[in-house]
Amino acid sequence: MGEPPVNERALGPNEFALLGILRVRGPLHGYEMARSIARDLADVCPTEQSTLYTYLRALEGRGMVAWHEERVGQNPPRKVFALTESGREAVDEWLARPVARIREVRLDFLLKLYFLGQQDPPAERDLIAAQIVECEAYLRGLEARAASTRFGRMVLDSKRTGAEGTLAWLRHCQAAAEAEAGAAT
Repeated sequence: MGEPPVNERALGPNEFALLGILRVRGPLHGYEMARSIARDLADVCPTEQSTLYTYLRALEGRGMVAWHEERVGQNPPRKVFALTESGREAVDEWLARPVARIREVRLDFLLKLYFLGQQDPPAERDLIAAQIVECEAYLRGLEARAASTRFGRMVLDSKRTGAEGTLAWLRHCQAAAEAEAGAAT
């Protein structure tokens, strides 16, 4: 069967990272986006410059970014990318949603915190609160499950301890965000 066409598969975290950068910083050329990722997001979603252009082409194919050429002096023209309305709607919707899986906290959720922290701290706090609720529900679901083998118990225990650690970290993030908001007022 193969992979679904680009326009049918879900966007990945690197594509959302590019949409988020354009949402926060406005129109940029590829080198500026690569520099922004290397400076701020390398520990979360490292992206090679060549791969970045693959993601941008996919986003352009979906109508989420558009570009125009810009010439500076005698240098070759460069493409300056900007969000379209469709791209803005997609990234805004993504930013507002907690992640469904604990393992997505290490990538998607961290990206969301990065962008919301820059553009909308109250929404960042709301997302943290929603993610705590999601994580607590996940833990309740794990506690309701029973494993019949030693390996099954080890798997459930691994998931439970990972979720407990994530929940503790989320509560720490929540306290820090609330303290920062209180200090700003």
